[in-house]
Amino acid sequence: MIPEFEFAAFVWTSYGIFGIIVAWQVIQPVLRRRRLEAEIREEVALARGEYSNDTHP
Repeated sequence: MIPEFEFAAFVWTSYGIFGIIVAWQVIQPVLRRRRLEAEIREEVALARGEYSNDTHP
């Protein structure tokens, strides 16, 4: 058996975990920004009186 292939599972697993972590580091701030923008829009609408919490028509 070629010695380089002996550790291939560990190496590719490490690459996979690294890729998942990097993707999370990119996605998480985007999701947080969207949530914060929605909260700010809601607060502005409440302050202007444009927002109604009444769900009945």
